[in-house]
Parts: sequence; C-alpha cells; structure tokens
Amino acid sequence: MILAELVKLRRSALWLVALVLPVLTVTAGALNYAGNRSMLSSGWAPFWSQVVLFYGLLFLSMGVAVLASAAWRMEHRGHNWNLLMSTPIRPAAIVGAKIAALALVVAFMQLVLLVLVAVVGRLVLGLEGMPPWEQAAVAGLAVVAATPVIAVQSLLSMSIRSFAAPVALGLLGCVAGAGVLLGGGGGVLSHLVPQALVSSALFLGNTAVADSASLDPGAVGTIVAAAGALTAAVWALSAVLLARREMR
Repeated sequence: MILAELVKLRRSALWLVALVLPVLTVTAGALNYAGNRSMLSSGWAPFWSQVVLFYGLLFLSMGVAVLASAAWRMEHRGHNWNLLMSTPIRPAAIVGAKIAALALVVAFMQLVLLVLVAVVGRLVLGLEGMPPWEQAAVAGLAVVAATPVIAVQSLLSMSIRSFAAPVALGLLGCVAGAGVLLGGGGGVLSHLVPQALVSSALFLGNTAVADSASLDPGAVGTIVAAAGALTAAVWALSAVLLARREMR
C-alpha cells in the first residue's frame, strides 16, 4: 500500500514542494545569519538556529499541509473516490499508507535541508568543519514529530474536497502552535498541539529560542511518545470516518 501511494505521487507536484521549501528555508537562514554576524556568534549552531527558526514555527507544518492536500487531491477527482470506497482494502490500511507515504516525503525534505545546510555553510558562509551530528538528530526527530501534523492534515484533506481549505486550517494550527510556545504555554500543551510539537522538536538545543530544551533522552522520549499517541489517535479517527463515508 505504501509503495502504491508513492507510485501515485511520483508525478505529483508535491516533490517540487519538498525541494523548494528547504531551498527557501536555508536561503532565508543564510541571509539572516550573514546579515547579523556582528550580533551572532560564528559557527554551525547559530547558523542552524537561524535556519530552523521560522521553519519550525511555520514552514514545515505548512509544507505538510500542502503535501497532504496534494496527496488526497487525486482521490477527489473524477470517479477515483468511488474506486477508493469500493476497494477491499481496510480503511485503516488506506489511511495508514497515506500517512506513511507522506512521512517518507517529509523525511526526504529533511534530508534535502541537511544537505543544503552543509553545502551553504561550507561553501557560501565559510564555516569550518562539518555540521554537528546533533543537527541531523534534530532533523530526524522532526520527521517523527511531524507525523501527527501529517495525520491531522491527511484527515482534513480526506474529509474536504477543496485543496485550499485544509491548508488554511493548517495555517490556523500553526498560529495556535506558535501561540502555545511563544505565549509561555509550554509543557503538556505544547505536546498536545501537533504544530507546537514540531516546533519543540526542531528547537531542541536552539540558541535563538529562549527556554528551548536541550537535546537529551528525556526531551526526545517525551516528543516521540507524544507523536506516537497523537498519530495513533488521529489515524484511528480517520479510519472510522472513512469507513462511514459513502460513494458519490
């Protein structure tokens, strides 16, 4: 099922999103870092902090919203929905395959981000050495943390035929997540709002974010556990709702 979903997506424009979004993110981070070198300490950590600042608050979660809408768009076209509803495959498997395929696309996006950070840092900004392993660990953890956002946006895109409406709702989720983090409402609440969970993961050890947690087993374990619980809950809800949908 996952392979079938990836085959469906091979000619989709969502791969362009997975490439363009990291390019824009690293470009913005590099410009901000280069323009504020007098106020920032030199090195990979400050550069990384500038790259993931808005990426964690907005760009990654909004990218997921666009990817999910693109992944479900073909199911809402023509008679594809009726074909989907008449398949003998269980609704849980259909939804799970969508979530897994989108998670792989997000993982690819994170890989592109890491490569661009290394290339731009070395060749453009002239940073010494290579990026520390912690940055790769945070990027990988962000894929796990983004899974609940993937599940929620997949549910919205499954339920709403419009391409733009789920993306707009995703933007509201980003606003809520940013409000939770920036408004001092961290702790449990930051692990219940999917977009805030993404931000919490990307901000681990971030020198540009006040009160950001350090990259330690406790923080990582909490994020992984929250991501797993939220994803499972939304996955189950999506399967129930899909099972109750009718042909058009």
